[in-house]
Parts: sequence; structure tokens; C-alpha cells
Amino acid sequence: MSRMLGIPLLCTVFVVLWSSGFVGAKFGLENAGTFTILFWRYLLVTAILALLVTLAKQWQRLPKQIVARHMVVGALAHAGWLAAVLGAIDLGLSAGLAAFITALQPIMTGALSSRMTGERVTGREWAGLVLGLIAVAMVIGDGIALGGSMIAHTLPFLAVVAITVASLIDRSGTLKEETPTPLLLVTFLHCLASFVVLAPMAIGFEGLQANWNGSLIFAILWLAVVVSLAAYGLMFVLLRRLPAAQVASLTYLSPPVTMVMAWLLFGETLSTAALIGLGIAALAVGLTLIRPVSVQANQTKCEQCKNQGACAGKLVPAE
Repeated sequence: MSRMLGIPLLCTVFVVLWSSGFVGAKFGLENAGTFTILFWRYLLVTAILALLVTLAKQWQRLPKQIVARHMVVGALAHAGWLAAVLGAIDLGLSAGLAAFITALQPIMTGALSSRMTGERVTGREWAGLVLGLIAVAMVIGDGIALGGSMIAHTLPFLAVVAITVASLIDRSGTLKEETPTPLLLVTFLHCLASFVVLAPMAIGFEGLQANWNGSLIFAILWLAVVVSLAAYGLMFVLLRRLPAAQVASLTYLSPPVTMVMAWLLFGETLSTAALIGLGIAALAVGLTLIRPVSVQANQTKCEQCKNQGACAGKLVPAE
């Protein structure tokens, strides 16, 4: 029971923290380039995580294939996702519209989930995913009609591909692991891989040039601690407890939260199409995330078996 009550709370906190990343990025991009912000962000967060892993005594010798898997997931979910999203915002795409385009992730996750993780997406969940797609299409169409760079509108789609593949690789690997790797160590590997990918770009393309002031320092600290550590950490906690398609469906709630934040902080307007899209997105999440009682019973049974090492995380009928 406590597990069932805890998951909605984790989902709520994840959505709020995840959404704040779009707004935090806009603060930072006023004073530095995309790769420069990400360079300092991941230098800081990697150092913090190394300290935390040491204090928690979670350093482990892992098989090469597991290390490689976590590094690939990190490079895609962090470096790939963020470089594309921040690049789009830097090119003039609004924070709210960037959040809406990246909310295409659930439909792609649902399409690939059964192939990569063996987790079946139900008819109810597909209905929610399609509704969410309709909501996103409405807002994207409205945004393009108002003008904007085609590259700026394309980059978030690349972000969707990167984080979708990353989440499915992570979920598939988690289901196969008898003893999951400590989450702090996993997050360290993710961020280290991202720093290795981003550092040459920041130095080569932007020369690490920045206008250092309070806004930039605050943005880097926020993005490093609140988003990279807390939000990403929650995402991978949820991927250990829920099917990938359900976790991905939470991003349908990110656009309304982001757009409200952007309206409060930057005065970005909410069009009629956007407001209608918000309502449809909320309904989509309800259909996708809220599962019938019978399915929840099966999940509970699965978790019991998994704890006993009997079924390796696969669903079995509840008795």
C-alpha cells in the first residue's frame, strides 16, 4: 500500500522538477552558449556525484557490458537530450513549445516498448498515448503558424529519439539484472559519459565563453542539482518501478507546468490552441498512467516474486 501511495508523489515531484529544466535553461542561455552551460553543469554534477558515491560507499567493480550500457544511456539521456533542447531554445523556440514537442516521447516509447523490454502496452494506454499525440500536434501546428526556425522545431524531435532509446535500454537492462546497480553509481556513470561527450563541443565550438553573473551561476546550479541530480534520479527510480511507457507518459504533464512557469517568469503567452492542448494532455496522462485494479494486482504479485528471485521481474497472474 505504501508503495502505491508513494509512486504518485514521486511522479508529481518528477514532473515539477523536470519541467523547471526548460525554464532554467532559458535563464542560462541569455549569458552563455548551449555547450558551455552543459560543460559547467556536468563538471559540477559529476564532481558532486563522485563525492556522494564515496560517502555512500557505493563504488563497485562492474562488468564491462554494464558500464558500457550505463554510459550509452547517460550520453543519450543527458547529453543528447539536453544539447538538442537547449539548442532549440537558444535558436528562439519558446520554453513551452520545446516542452510540448518533447512530449512526443511517450508515443515513441509505447511503439518500441514491447520490442525492447517485452512490456505490453494496453489498449487503454495506447488511447492515452494517441490523445497526447493529438494535443502535441495541435500546439506544434500553432507554434509553426506563428513563425520560427525549422531547425529550432526539429531539434526537440532529435531529443525525443535520444531519451526514448535511452529509457528503453535502461528499462530493458534493469529487468535483466538480478541485483540492480546502486542508483548513485549509475547516475555518476550517466553524467560522466555526458561530460566526456559535451566537453570537446564546448571547448571547440564555443571556447567556453560566457558572461558570468548571478543569473548564469544560478541557472547552472539549478540545472545541475535540481534537474540533473533530482529530476533525472527520480526518472530512473521510476523506471525501476514502472513500465517505460508509463514513465514516459508523465512528460505529457510537463508542457502545462512549463508553460505556466514561462508565463510567470518570462511573460510567454498561452494561445487558445495551447490551452485546449493542455486539457487533452491531462486526459491523456490519466488514461495512460492510471491502470485497472487487476493490472495493479499483477504488478504487486510480480514485485513479490521479484523480491524472492522467482520471476526476474516478469508479470505473473495474481493468485
